[in-house]
Amino acid sequence: MLKPLDLSTNAPWKQRYRAPVVVATQLAKNNHSRGLAASNHSGLFQIYAWDTQTDELRQLTHIPWGKVGAMLSPDGRYVYYLADENGNERGHYVRMPWEGGEPEDITPDLPPYNSFSLTFSRSGNRLGMALADTDGFHIYASALDDTGNLGIRQLLFESFSLSGGPSFSADGTVAVVSTTERTGNLHHSLLAFDLASGEQVGELFEGVENSVEAAMFSPVLGDARLLAVSTQTGYRRPFLWNVQSGERAELNIGALAGEVYPTDWSDDGHTILLRQFDQAVQKLYRYDLVTHLLTPLAAPAGTFGGVYFGPADEIYAEWQNSAQPTRLIALDAQNGAETRTVLAASNTPLGHRWRSITFPSSDGQLIQAWLATPEGGGPFPTIFHTHGGPSSVMTEAFSPSSQAWLDHGFAFVSVNYRGSTTFGRDFQEQINGDLGHWELEDMVACRNWLVAQGIA
Repeated sequence: MLKPLDLSTNAPWKQRYRAPVVVATQLAKNNHSRGLAASNHSGLFQIYAWDTQTDELRQLTHIPWGKVGAMLSPDGRYVYYLADENGNERGHYVRMPWEGGEPEDITPDLPPYNSFSLTFSRSGNRLGMALADTDGFHIYASALDDTGNLGIRQLLFESFSLSGGPSFSADGTVAVVSTTERTGNLHHSLLAFDLASGEQVGELFEGVENSVEAAMFSPVLGDARLLAVSTQTGYRRPFLWNVQSGERAELNIGALAGEVYPTDWSDDGHTILLRQFDQAVQKLYRYDLVTHLLTPLAAPAGTFGGVYFGPADEIYAEWQNSAQPTRLIALDAQNGAETRTVLAASNTPLGHRWRSITFPSSDGQLIQAWLATPEGGGPFPTIFHTHGGPSSVMTEAFSPSSQAWLDHGFAFVSVNYRGSTTFGRDFQEQINGDLGHWELEDMVACRNWLVAQGIA
């Protein structure tokens, strides 16, 4: 039964919308006493310096339209972000001291650009940027000295085809660029460059039907292995590519279903953290490069953002589920059990948990969706949600909008239609050249299934 609209000041749905959360956390790779986070504590998302000794957050930016994305230099000295106009994602990269201060433009000689990638070598001696403008994509590398001074900007690669990176070896001698130029579609190949000469020294291309994408280099100085993912099996799987020798080594992850992505590589180079997506459900694993053993981690069910090695034999994970907003939790690095909350979210009324459902579409393809129902018996008036992208996926995430409907007696369903990521290459690419067809077929099939089940 539908409930009257609750317009009271402290209505649960209002509390969830206003709940302060902490996202986009990171540690300085070579200075774990300093971190970075984004939070909406002020009412808008802004960048915060994170003192990991006290877990105090100190607001750094005061941008009228807000800011989420930023990068912390490996030594923790500087915070870098794209300064744009009114959130148009076009502007210049700037940096400011972690302690606070005025932002400094690091590319004052360039016209405004778009960018989704600013990177560092693990040693901190290289900074990279992927910039885009009307002339295409431009991949740059700059030297950084021990005091953070930027050297001359070096153009590594440019193309009208989608390109990104660069990923640097830990010692900053090699850079890898990802580009779709070779495939001529949205699949990537990898190009390796010697930074001393600027010459291309390697390429990893697996045919126009496959995509290879860089994740991260080994954190060990002198180790030329790049951790990457490939769609060669039809699903994204991690592997190691030695950019000097050309040797490729698969990770022994057995028969894990779905897609598997790396999230971090331990400082000693021995352990890799992996995130599995199977029917939009996430699970975490650790992979030992010495013993080649894969160990599942007993992390709580829900959705993970950043997952990375922290200090004191802990793993830090940004975690949420459909009933609770994002917070940063610590996991035991050996077994993944939750040990404590590092950066808490605000207390909000618990929401309704979503559950995963599966149903056949009009062609027999099984489709996954997330369903939540209010108290009482069905059928219910039902809200259908579609994620954006379409190159995206809906996982069990905290959603104030879904909970607002549920509070008032509606059911809520979010469908991972054809075109969604993490369900495999064929599933994701079936909509190519036929936009709108299978997406709607899958939505209609969901509606029919819910009606047949007496839910909608």
